Amino acid sequence: MSSPSRGDARDHFDELVAFLQRIEDIDTSELGIDLLLARLDEESAEDYDYTFDRIPLGQQLPEDLEGLVREKAENKQSALESNNIRFSDYGIENRDRDQTFVQYEPTENIPQFENFERLLEGERFSHTTYTEPPKPEFQAIRIRDADNDQMAIAFLNYSRRQIMGRTSRARMMVGSEKHRKVDDSLISIPDRVDSIYYDGMMYIFDQSRFEKVFDYLAEYERCADDVLDRIEETDIPFHDFDMFKDAVYGNNRVLRLMYKVHERGVYEDMDLDDATYIRDNFDTDVKFEENGDGEMSIKMDDKRDVWAVLRFFNDDHLDSPLTNEQYISLSKQDAG
Repeated sequence: MSSPSRGDARDHFDELVAFLQRIEDIDTSELGIDLLLARLDEESAEDYDYTFDRIPLGQQLPEDLEGLVREKAENKQSALESNNIRFSDYGIENRDRDQTFVQYEPTENIPQFENFERLLEGERFSHTTYTEPPKPEFQAIRIRDADNDQMAIAFLNYSRRQIMGRTSRARMMVGSEKHRKVDDSLISIPDRVDSIYYDGMMYIFDQSRFEKVFDYLAEYERCADDVLDRIEETDIPFHDFDMFKDAVYGNNRVLRLMYKVHERGVYEDMDLDDATYIRDNFDTDVKFEENGDGEMSIKMDDKRDVWAVLRFFNDDHLDSPLTNEQYISLSKQDAG
């Protein structure tokens, strides 16, 4: 998987902002601004295949949607220029850090992006409503220039709370003096943007919602399948391998760590000698037990021990050549 340099990606982000600013001065009408809903295709054999439909918009809404996307991109650009947030390539570990990020990721690296490529073709989709079944999975604001040569797509995770009126007895429009009754349901668009696509690159403002839109959980589960199958084939036995598997699939944070284990790949070559070395040389949280024949196995007292086990398979135990001390490193960086 390729990734541009941080400097190139940062320049490209500025090009996105410049494109959105040019659009502000162009009368694209509704043809240039689309509000699209994505729903899972219930007739498809694929798990994450989407249908896309368009919400018909009145005269003022396209401009408001374009302004929302431009404002959020400009705010991020300003924060980057003042060093209030960091600019980084996408990494699942960033989700658990204290810093605020704008992350970038080439779309070729996004596991499910082939299911979204219809959005890039300038296709005019059929009309829909928010209340049609099944429920929307996410929504996208597609912005095109007058010649349809350039395009930006903002992705927003969907929440049922956007529809006001599903269970309301009375709905009112707030006025300056009196609240006026409204018969129809009201739809709200969140004052946020979770990620923006532009020219082969995705810029991520909210990592959690971005991962929901692009079904990263499915990719984490696929990687967990590969890791667990390989571990089960090694000669490192488990006292209760089913407990280990249940702990992995039952916790999304553990699944994200399994993705890192899969990407690092060192678990593929681990054997019983490695387990013995860790047991004998490190003050480790990994629990080992021996049977009557002296054979060793990894033991979990409960599912919370999964973190210690994964530190072993992620090669988090390091020897220092300077002090001859042994350490557990939870955030490694290659020195080469």
